[in-house]
Amino acid sequence: MKTISIANAKGGVGKTTLSVNLAYELYRKGYKVAMIDLDSQCDLSKVYQPLEYTGPNIVDVLQKKCRVTEALIPINENLHLIPGSREILQLNFSGSEQALLRVTKSLKSQGADFVVIDHPPTLHDAALAGYVASDFVLIVSEAEAFSVQNLGRLIEDLTVIKDAFQPNLQILRIVMNKIDHRRCLTQYTLQECKAAFGDSMLSTMISNDTAVPNSLNQCIPVRHLHWRSKTVSQFSKLASEMIERMGVINEHG
Repeated sequence: MKTISIANAKGGVGKTTLSVNLAYELYRKGYKVAMIDLDSQCDLSKVYQPLEYTGPNIVDVLQKKCRVTEALIPINENLHLIPGSREILQLNFSGSEQALLRVTKSLKSQGADFVVIDHPPTLHDAALAGYVASDFVLIVSEAEAFSVQNLGRLIEDLTVIKDAFQPNLQILRIVMNKIDHRRCLTQYTLQECKAAFGDSMLSTMISNDTAVPNSLNQCIPVRHLHWRSKTVSQFSKLASEMIERMGVINEHG
């Protein structure tokens, strides 16, 4: 099993969009996937639980008020979600950075091939626990100046976390999101990113497409829209590229 944190220190870059669609595409490729919502805004949870949810959530699990299996919501046979909570910002881990590792180990024992963690845009205790519980970090960025400027600092922070808490943590790569190749500024920014980060960037990029906000508004993955968006093939290709990078394989390839 591999645990992947979807991360960026800046909000609004599309972490939840990537979490929703990446998890779904991994599921479509034959893997058993569990999602964990660590963001206090709970946007990932809202996609799959659009109505007000009052059942067990990630905070209940971390506080040992319930078992992992009691908080795990089945989206379908091989896709599950542990919902988020607004209270996670108030949760005091008191140095227990490995609290979430217990959760991911439980998911592994239940047969999960991948755990996808939707991270908050800040480095508070819950986010640190998420990184400690992860094998890989997928960094999401827009081709915008402020987003790109944050990448170097985030990589430095992840290096500190790796050295101090999780020596096996790897930066899977950087995926560029909301890309509009028609804009000269986008092309310039992408060139700057490639010059600065080189092989750290994935070749697959996700386009700026109205299908994405439409799908989130309808609380479904992009693939479930009644029209075919070009981002569907991009999310699928992203999942395949990540699988190859991680060296994971199943009976589907």
